[in-house]
Amino acid sequence: MGALANYIERAGVATTSVSLIREQSEAVRPPRALWVPFALGRPLGTSGDTEFQKDVMRAAFGLLDSTSEPTI
Repeated sequence: MGALANYIERAGVATTSVSLIREQSEAVRPPRALWVPFALGRPLGTSGDTEFQKDVMRAAFGLLDSTSEPTI
């Protein structure tokens, strides 16, 4: 996803993503990625915890305000 984000950013569209594997994000260097320490397959945390999941999404979207790239 990080490589695709770099391509999209070159077209002038800001991107952000949620990363489950920090080392992979560091290697690919996406413009903006929120690293989360959750289990694979659960990028927003525990299922059913909608308020926490919204917080994760807000944090990811908040990275769009960042001017320095890459941001993890």
